[in-house]
Amino acid sequence: MSAAESAAIVLNVLAFAGAGAFLMFHADERRRSPVDTRLSAIFLLLMALVGVRATRWAIEAPFLQRVEEALAAALPLFALALAEGLMRRHAPSLMKRVFLIGSVGVALLALLRPNAVSMEFTVMLGVLVAGGLAATALLLFLRDRRSLSPSENAAISAMGLGLLAALPFVAGDFLYAAGLSPWRAGGIALLLFVYATARLTATGAGGTAVLADLALAVFGAGVAFMTLVALVGPPDLVTGGAWLLVIFGIVLVILIVQALRERDTALGRQELLTALADAPPAPLDAFIDHVLASPMLQRATVLEGAGLHDFDDTRVRAGLDAAPVLTMAEARQMGGAGEPLVALMETHEATHVVVLARTPLRLLVVNMPGLSSGPDVAVQLTLLHRLAMAAERTA
Repeated sequence: MSAAESAAIVLNVLAFAGAGAFLMFHADERRRSPVDTRLSAIFLLLMALVGVRATRWAIEAPFLQRVEEALAAALPLFALALAEGLMRRHAPSLMKRVFLIGSVGVALLALLRPNAVSMEFTVMLGVLVAGGLAATALLLFLRDRRSLSPSENAAISAMGLGLLAALPFVAGDFLYAAGLSPWRAGGIALLLFVYATARLTATGAGGTAVLADLALAVFGAGVAFMTLVALVGPPDLVTGGAWLLVIFGIVLVILIVQALRERDTALGRQELLTALADAPPAPLDAFIDHVLASPMLQRATVLEGAGLHDFDDTRVRAGLDAAPVLTMAEARQMGGAGEPLVALMETHEATHVVVLARTPLRLLVVNMPGLSSGPDVAVQLTLLHRLAMAAERTA
């Protein structure tokens, strides 16, 4: 097996992993919207496609080619359904009929065609997939932007850019099948689309931001490739291109995982703010019970009465008088005055301590390691403190 063939299999494995990470993240129903459902459907189709393709290439099983071709034929139809969800508008009826008939017809032909028309069918399938995706991208570009919110327009521009960036790599697989390209890089196409989607859900960034990120990813992959060449020597053109594609694929997988982690953190903060906004203003116990139901505070503990007997009450109060919301680092900076608070937080493995009430003293020790360094966490916990104090006064 040549370096280019091995790289094609690796790229499909990377694409499968990237799409799988996205689907695992969106398996949580709290994160699922109607558009997310359509995204999950198209990613499942793409994962099935790259899975069958990688298996066929790895074990050299020609009978799987028909299954792969049938799955590829469905791509334009699924992409059009996603575009309709993004625009909240129906595509032109003629376009939908052409995509439906074309996808179903070519999929059936893929399964039933005689082997003698293999090259002609490859051309037909390439025209359907590349042309259908290009037509969908054009439909998104020509949308009525005034009928959509800024965030919806950002989503469409980001995904549309990802789709356009993926097209050359999609076409590359068909060119390889026709003997016109030395590389099969369809896995990169899926990774680009997954990243554009993950980046959008992480930051709400539009196409311009995604394009800038991809430019940096290409630069980073180029630097890594040049470093590899400096270490092992220059390869031939085909092998070097295969190395570069694999490095670029690895960079994209890392970026996808990072974007999903950022999205998870952002959702956690949003859930905490939602819990604070929805909590009853009084009494204090009802407020605390509602806030502690937030997933972000599932590891938090309320300390009062006997729970504080092991700590110097006077010194704990003194340390919290000036700062009712403290992190471990801030408590350590207080020196001797902060020692009881440091001991308290270490005992409960806490990242923050928050005053809920002063008479009698009630504290919330919070363990949010994923958010401990976030710039807005202290603000949110300060809001929690003030709402709790207001509930205490109301009672």
